[in-house]
Amino acid sequence: MVRLFACGVVLLGLVVGCGNNAGPQHAPAADRTAIEGGLRQFSHDFNARDYPAMCALFADDVVLNYPDGGPDRGRDAFCTRMRKLLSDPAKQYSYAEPDIREVLVDGDLATVALTWTLTVKDAAGKVVEKIKEDGLDVFRRQPDGSWKIHISHGFAICRGVNELPC
Repeated sequence: MVRLFACGVVLLGLVVGCGNNAGPQHAPAADRTAIEGGLRQFSHDFNARDYPAMCALFADDVVLNYPDGGPDRGRDAFCTRMRKLLSDPAKQYSYAEPDIREVLVDGDLATVALTWTLTVKDAAGKVVEKIKEDGLDVFRRQPDGSWKIHISHGFAICRGVNELPC
């Protein structure tokens, strides 16, 4: 009888323990909204040359692969690349808000499929290149609940020169 009682207690403990999620509960719709908001804000931060805000979207250990630009590892490498790119007085770069096609959230990870449009102007303000980039970003939830890009892979899909449509 004691053995049956002990088995019942263990079984009850397993049922209660398995049914009680000790981790935080997340709302995928709110997570998608936060991720999309961060990506849209990035274009504004990029255009304003707000380096701290621009870099804040990326995890310390981010891995990035750029169209025609090779990989970077780490937020510091990304920030250095952006400072160098945006400090060129002969060119002006601007991003339109991204076309976010899909955000899939699964727990503390999310993938985003999107397209960026980068416009490059010369010092006189004439458009010299327009580039469309497909991207696949992997976001990871941080301990504070925020989302940061952990992996970013861009693919140039279209280049237009001299104001030709892309």
